[in-house]
Amino acid sequence: MLTVEQGWLDGTDSGLFVLCPEGAVEGWTGCREDLLEAAVEYAAAHPEPGHGDLLVLGGEPLLVGWLAEERVFVRPLYFDCEDDPRPLVREALRSGVWEDGPVLGLTAGRYLLTDVFYDGADILERGEYLTVEVPPGRYLVQSLKTEPGRRAEFHLERLLPR
Repeated sequence: MLTVEQGWLDGTDSGLFVLCPEGAVEGWTGCREDLLEAAVEYAAAHPEPGHGDLLVLGGEPLLVGWLAEERVFVRPLYFDCEDDPRPLVREALRSGVWEDGPVLGLTAGRYLLTDVFYDGADILERGEYLTVEVPPGRYLVQSLKTEPGRRAEFHLERLLPR
């Protein structure tokens, strides 16, 4: 099984993740109705007063990883966890037809990707989050579901600087 130390977070019961600014985690109260409404798509932006935008990742309760160099969130639908996903993801980056999603205004620089239902104390106590560092700025979120292949199938969301 891929671990947080390797850049992977186990899936959630709900399938909803949020990219929460690290500075907002202590005051985070867990899932709110407005975030559930935002999560009807695989990737949605939601304004968070004083913290820029939140990225909400919806869909199935899948394992999720962050590939920092590629600025890509990876959610495997099918994948042999003993393999390195980077070559397959890099191939998808070159060959896929990406769907444009929301534009995010990210202001914090350092974020925690976690289950949308955890409150701040749970997030920090459980340690069930991925640290995501992204320079402040505006980013277009693009999504791609890779075609089923003999080795893997992924939902991918990438952040492109605007």
